[in-house]
Amino acid sequence: MRYLFGPGYEERFKAFLATRPVLAFDFDGTLAPLVEQPGLAAAGPETRRLLATLAVSHPVVIISGRMRADVEQRFANVPLAGVTGNHGLEPWGEDPDLERLVAGWRDVLQRELARLPGIIIEDKRLSITVDYRHAPDLEMTASAIHAVTHQLPRARLLGGRHADFNIAPAGPVHKGTALEHYLSRFERDSALYVGDDRTDEDVFGLDLPGLLSVRVGPRRTSRAAFFIRDQTEVDRLLQTLVELQQQ
Repeated sequence: MRYLFGPGYEERFKAFLATRPVLAFDFDGTLAPLVEQPGLAAAGPETRRLLATLAVSHPVVIISGRMRADVEQRFANVPLAGVTGNHGLEPWGEDPDLERLVAGWRDVLQRELARLPGIIIEDKRLSITVDYRHAPDLEMTASAIHAVTHQLPRARLLGGRHADFNIAPAGPVHKGTALEHYLSRFERDSALYVGDDRTDEDVFGLDLPGLLSVRVGPRRTSRAAFFIRDQTEVDRLLQTLVELQQQ
């Protein structure tokens, strides 16, 4: 993993933009800073402006763990080419059977974790987020969540950023397959993907020669090819792309 803004990065970006890539981003921790109350997360005005400028020349998409409608309303005035929610399941993995499966998980989690303080269970219809950042004993609470989740049928436990877990149906649909759908839809062979946590590893690990994968924050075990130091450098990345596409 190399620092994205290392020597020669502008020439690398210029050559990459010539391939007419899809530009894809996670939302929380990538386009928007992480906040204590996830409902208040928002991309800043400069981020939105830069995305809108890029969208004139390139397909710009967001692939998030949030519900699709949640992300769409946060970018109502930005001409995005697509929004995918629920870790790739919206829209390509939507299934009434999966909704019933996740509803069953919710009932079990609410029952089994009710005794533990500081837990918020968010039902996103096709996946669930268990947020325990306000639990008094993080380690014990994480162990309890693990134990219950491992009893859930067809469940895949996806680590989050800090004191939260995402639980999605095990299967072939994920953020990586979402990006592949966009490449097919727009008839492109290359893509930029920027993400910040373990749920984005399904994209970083794609066997795609034209993928420029960027992780927000270095992580030794990540499969991303490049990293930026933190979320504040996302606008620098977007600004660089804007300046180079205008040359």
